[in-house]
Amino acid sequence: MPTFPLSVRRCPLLASLALLLLLGSSVHAQQNEIGLLIGRVEPSDRGLTSSIPVDAVLRGSVAYQISYASRLLDGGVAALYGEMVIAGAPSSRIRASNLLVPDTYSSLFFTPGLRLKLLPGAGLSPFLVGGVGLGRYAGSEAGSMGQPISGSRSNLTWAFSYGGGLDLGLLGPLGLRVEVRDFLTGNPTFGPGFVHDRQHNIFFGGGVVVRW
Repeated sequence: MPTFPLSVRRCPLLASLALLLLLGSSVHAQQNEIGLLIGRVEPSDRGLTSSIPVDAVLRGSVAYQISYASRLLDGGVAALYGEMVIAGAPSSRIRASNLLVPDTYSSLFFTPGLRLKLLPGAGLSPFLVGGVGLGRYAGSEAGSMGQPISGSRSNLTWAFSYGGGLDLGLLGPLGLRVEVRDFLTGNPTFGPGFVHDRQHNIFFGGGVVVRW
């Protein structure tokens, strides 16, 4: 434990600054981090292929995200991390006049990639993220009127994520994180096809990050 001069110990302001410097250097030395976030995912509304125009309203829902990152490069003012991310929403509602559409569906995204963090040893650290992986959609067995949905109700598709956020350091290894990320994927295949070939799923949330 470093020993500070007597003048520092007698001055609360200087002592506080010294403590912050110690905490900052400790955070800077940490190589790994795990983030646990809870928030909301907002999917883009979609048009359905049909003989007449049919719109599908995909409701936002509670979503969860867990990430693990390990530092690859450290340039002082910026650090590059390799990242593994899993996010998903267990139950999102669908509202459409087409009776072949499920009432609810679940979504899951796995997009390993990179995290670029600015000022990694500071109390406030903004970051950018990006990754490529897989997405999975699964529709419910029944539609909004209780009618059974036949055929395949789940599928795997490509997924690309990008976004950014902010880390706020607290005491020791614990911190807070807010993040916005778009999980861009191919189409869900339950029910009739969609007019466009991609779907946006914008996740925004907050939670804790632990670094060691």
